Amino acid sequence: MFKLAVLAFMPTTAVVFGALVVAIMSFPSATTDFSQGAWLLYGTAALSIVISAPIAWLVARRMLTRRERRRLHAGGKGGVSGL
Repeated sequence: MFKLAVLAFMPTTAVVFGALVVAIMSFPSATTDFSQGAWLLYGTAALSIVISAPIAWLVARRMLTRRERRRLHAGGKGGVSGL
């Protein structure tokens, strides 16, 4: 499942970053003062990376098939191999 989470991480980060940028750009001070706007965007990039990790893990769990989920929850022997 870790491989699926890594695969889902970049698109998830892009969507979260885009949503945060739209929220940041709604503030007038972010668009008028360059230095403040730049720091807000840098912070947005860092925050999107932090927020996207758990979201990508949840997306990866949803990407598993029903059979793979059953085997993953069974634990121990017969776990999901190759993911």
